Amino acid sequence: MEKSSEVITPIGKEPLVSIITPVYNGSEYLDELISSVQQQDYPHIEHIIIDDGSTDDGATVAILKRYPHLRWWSRENKGQYATLNEGLAAAKGSIVGIISADDKYVMPSALSAVIEFWQSHPECGCIYGRTLRMDGKGALLPLDPTLRQGPFPAWFLRYSLLIPHCSLFVAKSLVIDKEIWFDPSFRYAGDWDWIIRLSQVSRFGYLDQPLSLYREHPVQATQQASQKNWSLEIRKILKRHKANYAFYLFLVYQHRVMKGLWILRKNGLQGLRAEVHNWLKQR
Repeated sequence: MEKSSEVITPIGKEPLVSIITPVYNGSEYLDELISSVQQQDYPHIEHIIIDDGSTDDGATVAILKRYPHLRWWSRENKGQYATLNEGLAAAKGSIVGIISADDKYVMPSALSAVIEFWQSHPECGCIYGRTLRMDGKGALLPLDPTLRQGPFPAWFLRYSLLIPHCSLFVAKSLVIDKEIWFDPSFRYAGDWDWIIRLSQVSRFGYLDQPLSLYREHPVQATQQASQKNWSLEIRKILKRHKANYAFYLFLVYQHRVMKGLWILRKNGLQGLRAEVHNWLKQR
């Protein structure tokens, strides 16, 4: 991946990896996530989970209490990006990864694959891999050929959130030395802004294998965001990072046309109508 300046960040032979999870009313899928971290064959992991003021009658906290190996705490609600900054500051590892409470790692060798790749590419400050998608019940969703997986040039990240943070691992020294924290003024698109800023100071390495499973379900924050709120945050990012708005719109509509044609071939006219209906509903 191209970068504007290079930061070489040694991570050591067997670095501690800090996995950070913010959770808010996340009891439905939290056990699955914790288990996917526990099952990793890489031995040097700490898993930090911050309960961001859940209001589920103690269901989330009850799950956290069942796992003595976790570093976790509860406090009043501050929002996901303030919570992530809190987790980054508390992390003891030289590598940090962020994964939401409703996602999980795709296989027990995911983290060991990242470390092995990093040892061969010590010039990288960030490593990312491919992301698979599942539904609310954990069933694997068909691979969408219109979704780009990588590798990506750094400049292109300004136009789309192409790297889900569940498949991204970052040298903590980048966050500390370059002060690349999440911007809490965002509600939905703060991870996109964070990844753009990381790409501006460090080389990204692409590991061409699935690392995580991203869950699509109706109650996740991105699904509940209105089109208006998304548009406001997108415009803020484009302006902040001097991206061309016309080119952004071209990419958006190009993707919609490609996805529409793919759905039409796969599911027929009825499937295309359902997709258009869902898109109009979100607006």
